[in-house]
Amino acid sequence: MRLFLLLFCLSWGAETAVLAQPVSPDTSQLRQLCRQTERQLLTSVDSAARNGRAIIRQSRHLGYAYGEVQGYYLLGCALRNQSQFDSSLYYGQQALTRFEAQHRLDGQAAAYTLLAQNYKRMADGQQVQQLTRKGLRLALRAAAVATQGPHYRELSSAYLVQGIIYRDLGQLDSAKTCYLRAMRVAREHPFQPSTLPVCYANYGQFLMDSGESLDEAIGYFRRAIPLYRAQHNRNGQEHAYRNLSWAYRKQGRLTRAVELGDSALALGRAIGDPHRLVNSLQAAYLAYRAAARYEQAVKLLDEYKTRNDSLMNGEVARAVAGVEAAYAAEKQEARIARLAEDNVRQQRQLGALALGAGALALLCGVAVWQYRIIRRTNAKLHATNRTVLENSQRITEQAGRLTVLMQELHHRVKNNLAIVSSLLRLQAKRLTDESAVQAVQEGQQRVEAMALVHQRLYQTEDVTTVDMPRYVADLTDSLMTTYGYTPDSLDLTVNINQTRLEVDVAVPLGLILNELLTNAFKHALPLTPQPALRIYLGRQHDTGKLLLEVQDNGPGISPETAGQSTTSFGQRLILLLSEQLGGQTHYLNQAGTLFRLLIPSAGEGQVVPELAIEGKPARG
Repeated sequence: MRLFLLLFCLSWGAETAVLAQPVSPDTSQLRQLCRQTERQLLTSVDSAARNGRAIIRQSRHLGYAYGEVQGYYLLGCALRNQSQFDSSLYYGQQALTRFEAQHRLDGQAAAYTLLAQNYKRMADGQQVQQLTRKGLRLALRAAAVATQGPHYRELSSAYLVQGIIYRDLGQLDSAKTCYLRAMRVAREHPFQPSTLPVCYANYGQFLMDSGESLDEAIGYFRRAIPLYRAQHNRNGQEHAYRNLSWAYRKQGRLTRAVELGDSALALGRAIGDPHRLVNSLQAAYLAYRAAARYEQAVKLLDEYKTRNDSLMNGEVARAVAGVEAAYAAEKQEARIARLAEDNVRQQRQLGALALGAGALALLCGVAVWQYRIIRRTNAKLHATNRTVLENSQRITEQAGRLTVLMQELHHRVKNNLAIVSSLLRLQAKRLTDESAVQAVQEGQQRVEAMALVHQRLYQTEDVTTVDMPRYVADLTDSLMTTYGYTPDSLDLTVNINQTRLEVDVAVPLGLILNELLTNAFKHALPLTPQPALRIYLGRQHDTGKLLLEVQDNGPGISPETAGQSTTSFGQRLILLLSEQLGGQTHYLNQAGTLFRLLIPSAGEGQVVPELAIEGKPARG
């Protein structure tokens, strides 16, 4: 994982490919939003993704073709850093097609570089060298297009990506040549923002990894850091700090290695790129372990393994499926081999009988008869084995197709729910009644809560159960952003011991959690100077029931009114969903409001009835 490079930083120049174009009053704000989104790609990936979608939407409304293609490109860059490679490839290809139609060579080179980085990252996760080589072909194409301009920013970025891929392929001489070419272009043809810090950091990593000179590598890292700071490039700073920690650890300067490992980890947590966080966790763990600070090293190792496993879940599932298929085939082949050995042994026995049958004709006749029976039996066994093998192969193929179809189904459901959410958002903007706007927005949040469930289902091999820790984390982050909370302004404690639930339970449970968190963010937390929120989901040890608890430190709620079906739409929804799950709800005042839901045998395959709510919606 340490060798997983700073792919986003390598496209620094490419991601700033906003060309000069006549500005009109209608498009000037969009161009400003494009520049803001480029900066956010270096600091906040989630914000960049939201702005990318807004640029596409607004450009379509204005008929601004160049703004739309910029939105496709910027959204593809943000999705790549969120490891959503299929979506990133889609938007990158859309950007490339439109740049070609507009005859913009700089945009084409930037899009080719984006596609190359996607294939490089997918190759890292799946260990498939064909993907790496495809990424190299795209990076070579990016350099060829950029040379026609010439467009020096895009050319430098393309050389950097080529160097990384050559290094992954073990072609170190070619990698060094590409790094030096990228550095020379950036020096001889200055542009802003410069790719020089990226060149310095990656060339320093090359020197360190190839064992040429640690002191020289450290010098390049130090030259990169002030340039990254001047650009406010947190991605680049994390990469440089992480590699400095590696270099100092190799030199035995363990105090500095720990300090720089902590700095890289702090940036890795803030950026929002899961791959970057895994890399910084590994560097910090190795520094602490080398410094004999084992308690902190063990904590970092546990988190590293957890996050790394979450990145590789899809690959692990495919690997397990491959091992199971190989094991089944091996068993079948062993059975056939045993039958063949039995056949050979029986034939030898018949041969011995035939040799001694010269004087005993009757015994010879019996032996021949027995031999024919055995041959017929072996033929039947061989035919049976062939039929079993063919049936097994068909079943395996059908199971694979069903899994893909289910993933596609959940993907489409998620996309449809996203469309519903967008329609509700547009409708809310057209309303003037504040209560109506709020009601539509709350409905939008409920749709997004359900969409998250289907998103989790199509992103994994298991299409029947939902990864609850990731789902709860995504739902909580989304609502925190909606109501203006950050990790610094909210004391959030999330403890999820029930790792997976069936989708029939996860959907209503997610809606209940959405309502509880919305109420807390709207009515409880704004009334306390130091807002705190606790979420727990797990099994009770004594009863085995599923327990959901949500507690805030607000002013509390009246037990006489809590849980009454006539109080608000949100309360009625919570009660009805709890009844569907066969659960019991309780509201308690414990330094704020504590909601507790007990569900018997949740997740064990019970059928959840359809939801029916009567009456007019009220604010909940």
